Amino acid sequence: MSTKRQSFMEGALILMVAGFLVKVIGAIFKIPLYNVIGGKAMAYFTVGYDVYVWMYVITTAGLPVAISRMVSESNARGRYNNAQRILYVAFSAFLVLGVAGCCILFFGADTLAGFMKNPSAAPAIRVIAPAILFEIVMSSYRGYFQGNHNMLPTAISQVIVAIVKLGGGIVAANYVLSLGLPEDQALPLAAAAAISGVTLGTLLGAAYLMVRKLFFKPNKLSNLPESRAVEPYGELLRRLIMITVPIAIGSMVSSVSNLVDTALIMSRLLDGAGFSQSAAETVFGTYSGMTRTMFNLPSALIIPIGVSVIPAIAEKFIQAKKQEASEILASSLRVATLMAMPAGFGLSFMAKPILSLLYVSRPEEVLIAAPTLTLLGFAVTFVCLDSITNAILQAIGRERVPVVTMLIGGAVKIATTYVLVGIPGLNIMGAPFSTLLCYSTIIVLNFSVLHREIGSIPSALSLFGKPLVCSLVACGGARLLYQAVVGTLGNAVSTILGIGFAVLVYCGLVLYSKTLHRADVELLPKGEKLVKLLEKRGWMI
Repeated sequence: MSTKRQSFMEGALILMVAGFLVKVIGAIFKIPLYNVIGGKAMAYFTVGYDVYVWMYVITTAGLPVAISRMVSESNARGRYNNAQRILYVAFSAFLVLGVAGCCILFFGADTLAGFMKNPSAAPAIRVIAPAILFEIVMSSYRGYFQGNHNMLPTAISQVIVAIVKLGGGIVAANYVLSLGLPEDQALPLAAAAAISGVTLGTLLGAAYLMVRKLFFKPNKLSNLPESRAVEPYGELLRRLIMITVPIAIGSMVSSVSNLVDTALIMSRLLDGAGFSQSAAETVFGTYSGMTRTMFNLPSALIIPIGVSVIPAIAEKFIQAKKQEASEILASSLRVATLMAMPAGFGLSFMAKPILSLLYVSRPEEVLIAAPTLTLLGFAVTFVCLDSITNAILQAIGRERVPVVTMLIGGAVKIATTYVLVGIPGLNIMGAPFSTLLCYSTIIVLNFSVLHREIGSIPSALSLFGKPLVCSLVACGGARLLYQAVVGTLGNAVSTILGIGFAVLVYCGLVLYSKTLHRADVELLPKGEKLVKLLEKRGWMI
C-alpha cells in the first residue's frame, strides 16, 4: 500500500504521541516494579539495561540515521530502487555485528557485571543479550520508513515493544518473587525476569516491521522523473560506514561515559563518601530508578523531532534549498524549547510532590530522590536540545561534530562526578550536577558549529527568553498553589491540581506573550486553520 509523505512536523507529532505512550507505559512498568522489588533489585535491572545500551550503541547507533538520510537523498533524486538496495545492504552487514554483540553480552555477563561493581546484575545481562539482534532488525527498517517520510511504523513498533515489556516483565518478576527464594537469589532473578520483557518486546517489534515492509510502497515525488540508477553494493556499504561510524562513535562516547559514570557513582559512594555496599546500592538504585526515570520522560516528546528532522533537512540540502532547511531547523529548536523548558522546570519545582504521588510505598527513598530530581530538572532543556542539534548536524553531513562535543561533555561529566560524589556532604547530589554541566557544555558547542555552518539560527534570547519567563511563572505558581492546599487536600489531589494549574497558565502565557511563530504552526496538521484562529485573536508572531 502507498502511504502519503508526512511533513516534518506531522512525522514528529506521530512519534511524539508514540513516545508519550511509551514513556507512560514505561512508567507504569518501572513504578510498580520499583514499589515491589525496591532499590537493590532496581540497581541490578539498571546495570543490566545500561550494559545493554552500551552494546546497542556499538552495534546499532547511527544505523537508522544513516539509512534515513541515504534513503531520503535517493528519493530526492528519484532513485527509488536504490533506496530499497540501501535497506538490504544495511540489514545484511549490521546483522553480523548484532550476532557478535549478543555473544559478548551473554558469555561475558559475569565480567561486565563485575566491572560495574554489581556482580548480581549478571543474570539480567544474559537475559537481555538477544535483544541486540532484534534491535538491528528494527533499526534497519525504521530508518527505511523514516527516510520515506513515514514515521507511523516506527511509532507502532515502539508501542509494541513498550506494551510487551510492561506485561511480560511485571508478570515474570512477580512470578520469581512468588517462589519464596532467599533474597540473595530472588532479587537478581527478579531483575532478570523484569528485563526479559525488553527482549520479548524487541522480538515482536522487529517481526511487525518486517511484515509491514511487505505491504509498503513509497509515495513518489510527483515533480521528479524516476531513475532506475542504483549504486554498487560496495559503494553503498562504504557510504553507510562513513555515516554510521562517526555517529556510533559519538553515541558510544555518550554511552561509555554514562557507563563509566554509573560505575564511578558506585565507586565514589563506596570509597569517597564512605557508604557501605548495601547503602550505596540503595542510593544508586533510588537515583536510577526514581530520578532518572522521571528525568527521561520529557525527552520522549522531544527526541522524535530530531528523528523527523533528519530526512526533512537532508532532502532540502540535497536539493540545494538551504533557506528551507534553515527554516525547518529554526522551527525544530523553537518547538523543542517550548516543550522541554516547562517540563524540566515542572520536575524541579514539584519534585517531591510528584515522587510522593508515584512512589507512595517508598517515602524514605523519595526523600533521597527529591533533591536530585530538583537539580536534574534544570538539565532537561539542554538534554532535549542536545538530541535536536545532534540530529541537525547529522542531517547536514557534519556527523563528526557530535563526537567531539560529546567527548568534551563526557569528560566534564566524569570529572565532576568523581569529585562531587566523593564528597560526603554531597554524595549522590553530585551526579545530577555533573549531568547539568555536561549537557550545557555540549549545547554551547553544538550551537556555535551550527551558527558557523548555517548562519541563520535563532538567538539565545529569542529561543529561551519568553519560554523561560512563562515556565518560571507557571511552575512557580504551581508550587505555591500546592503548598497552599496540601494541608487540606492531601498530596495526591494537590499535586494533580498544581500540575493542571501549571499547564493552563503556561499555555495562556505562551499565547498572550505571542511566543508562537506562524511558520511553526503552519507545519502542524490543519496548520493553516490554526494560524487563522490564532492571528484573529492576536496570539501569534
